[in-house]
Amino acid sequence: MTLEESKTDDDILDEEYGVSLVTDKKLTIHLEGATVDYIESAHGGGFEIRTAKSGGGCGDSCGGSC
Repeated sequence: MTLEESKTDDDILDEEYGVSLVTDKKLTIHLEGATVDYIESAHGGGFEIRTAKSGGGCGDSCGGSC
């Protein structure tokens, strides 16, 4: 995941709860049903994506290291 300066024709804009998320159209199939949270900890902050699919999503079976 990277932060981009502008939206391209290959992107989809989704806005919820006052937050805008721009995603490449090709990736939307992998993100359907997922939640995106911003998490802060003693080590800093970052985005966490939890997929609706069980067993194998990052943070599940791989312990967040995948």
